[in-house]
Amino acid sequence: MAYRRHSKDEILRAVVATAMDEGLSALTYGAVARRLGISDRTVVYYFPTKTDLSTAVLGELSRQLQVTVAAAVDEQPVTFEGLLARAWPLLATPASDRVFGLFFQVVGLASDGSEPYRSAVRTLVKGWADWLEPRIVVPAGCTRRGAALAALARIDGLLLLRRAAGARAANEAAQAMMIGHSAR
Repeated sequence: MAYRRHSKDEILRAVVATAMDEGLSALTYGAVARRLGISDRTVVYYFPTKTDLSTAVLGELSRQLQVTVAAAVDEQPVTFEGLLARAWPLLATPASDRVFGLFFQVVGLASDGSEPYRSAVRTLVKGWADWLEPRIVVPAGCTRRGAALAALARIDGLLLLRRAAGARAANEAAQAMMIGHSAR
């Protein structure tokens, strides 16, 4: 029997796929190993703890979302409304719904202080705010960090509304945010 060594990237893709298909609660070494047809020890070699598995999923999903959103944002900073107008069509998709479903699972676990989720969400929020800071226009009276966090909170709120009340409600709210602010 030929031995095939799996790379960390291949295993990471399987970790993400397992979490996306089955949820974080089903993310185990065994589930990832079965997906690849390998020993769970191989997964443990690259991701020694369950925290490493969860953190890898969140980091990879965040990276993928930043690449997606970056395609909609110019080099010049944009207003929140401009960011929303460009990013919402990319974020409000069935493929993104799966990603945000997983993200909100983690947020739920983090909200009661559960580790490693609490730390992971704080790291994700910091990373997104750092990424948004140079890309968003800072309204008078705000700090750059405050403007980035406000943009992130509003977009996350829309995405949560999409998960809880459906696409139509979230799209209506997003449209109102864009219209309400552009009329000023």
